[in-house]
Amino acid sequence: MSKFNQSEKSERSRSIPQKTRTYVPKYPSRTLAEDNMSGHLTNRGPTFPHELTKPQRIELPVYFNTPRRVIPPRPSSPSSKQTLNTSMQNTVDLEKKTTITKRLKDYSMLAFACKRAGKTRDEGRAYYSMGVLYDNMNNYQKAISSYEKFLTVCQSIGDSHGEALAYNCIGVNYNHLAELESSNSDLWQESINYHTKHKEIADVPGKFLAHINLGLIYSRLGDNERAAINHQFALRYAIQMSSVAGQSVAIGNLGQIGYQKLNGDNEKLKMFAERYLTLSHELKNRKGESGAYQQLGNISLSLGDFDTSTKNFYRALKIAEEIQDKDMIESARCNFGVANANLKMDEHMKNILGQINQYK
Repeated sequence: MSKFNQSEKSERSRSIPQKTRTYVPKYPSRTLAEDNMSGHLTNRGPTFPHELTKPQRIELPVYFNTPRRVIPPRPSSPSSKQTLNTSMQNTVDLEKKTTITKRLKDYSMLAFACKRAGKTRDEGRAYYSMGVLYDNMNNYQKAISSYEKFLTVCQSIGDSHGEALAYNCIGVNYNHLAELESSNSDLWQESINYHTKHKEIADVPGKFLAHINLGLIYSRLGDNERAAINHQFALRYAIQMSSVAGQSVAIGNLGQIGYQKLNGDNEKLKMFAERYLTLSHELKNRKGESGAYQQLGNISLSLGDFDTSTKNFYRALKIAEEIQDKDMIESARCNFGVANANLKMDEHMKNILGQINQYK
């Protein structure tokens, strides 16, 4: 190439805007989970879980390159005698278990190497990844140990968002352990402690999650007053975030889980159930719609309005059959039968009274 051509190429390259001068880091530079907090629980994405009575987790965005979390099946009975290891063996097949075990070794070596090299943030990410993998095997105790190491790393570098993530993970895992050993009150208390720590340092979306989780635990323990208070706080934060999905979860829990606390205040219960029905319809959450109709049916039944309760239970049953949810079908069918029987009995009694009045 001639000197002229080289000079011409050099001039051209200087005239072209250099887009690569703006440095964009591969990972957020300030905190480990910072980007996850903005917009994760708003109504802009489909990732928010709609299932009630289930502990809620913070999930990291895909670009953090951490393992994908597998949602485990919940224990069929809190009083189940199965051990944690037996449950794990029944849930995770051998091939998947072998793959996870290999990845755990890789992350363990990565954490060790990062610690020696002084790459503290990457060390913490490796511990978090190990926690997720142990969760996927339902080995919650070992997952807690990994999350505790992740927590220590976050505290050492002043990463408050990572610290909040760790508190959430540990709190949810103690919840799962407590469901497997429901008589162990220490496990429930540990879960409460970590969700409370999460609530204290979290931003608005984090506080929403922490209050939801605390409300679920207190409801499970029969403390309906504290459960209702926490779900009301969660509702406030959901409204503050303009999160339709968040409002749906909070209101659904207030109506369903806080039912005993609000029992007797039928107007308030009806308001919660109708609002939950509206939000579930907006979100196309058919399971939520069925649950809302069941709540409305229960309220009408308690008021002696057997006609309305029968119609609501029938709607709940049809939606449950549409989505093929066996538990909801069974519940709705049973409630429909009770309401319909009361309706027929009520009509029968009215006919008898009408005939008696004719003879007077």
